[in-house]
Amino acid sequence: MSYADFVWLLISEEDKRNATSIEYWFRCMDLDGDGVLSMYELEYFYEEQCERMEVMGIEPLPFQDLLCQMLDLVKPEREGRVTLRDLKRCRMAHVFYNTFFNLEKYLDNEQRDPFAVQKDFENDGPEPSDWDRYAAEEYEILVAEESGNEQLQEGCISLSPCDVHPNSNKLFIHLL
Repeated sequence: MSYADFVWLLISEEDKRNATSIEYWFRCMDLDGDGVLSMYELEYFYEEQCERMEVMGIEPLPFQDLLCQMLDLVKPEREGRVTLRDLKRCRMAHVFYNTFFNLEKYLDNEQRDPFAVQKDFENDGPEPSDWDRYAAEEYEILVAEESGNEQLQEGCISLSPCDVHPNSNKLFIHLL
């Protein structure tokens, strides 16, 4: 994978709301290239998520129940067929794709307050994109790491003598 391909993958993963990402993930899911996501293709990707959930000790939703949720979410023009046009028209394509590709984001969405979703739609001001939020979070992490490294290099963090807990072989370091 080239650097340019990696960048497009990262942007498509972190911001599934934009048209380019919607097209990218649609091509990933359209296994037979017919321009339609069949129920077979949806089940194929959901089975992978089910395996991951079972490893985590989470009981997955039966496919038929999930399928009803996804079809209600997308509201395809033709029953039983999801097209790229349907997903672009749907304001929740990111939820659809996370359900099949990103277990962590799928589970986050499942735990989310349903009223928070309504607030997202009612917000009139320009809301930052998922990519903007991701970049801001990563920048904050970078700044925190940099400031921590600077403190260590400057000797701002001093350590007290180390203790070994009497009933354990663990080493405890006390920060002053």
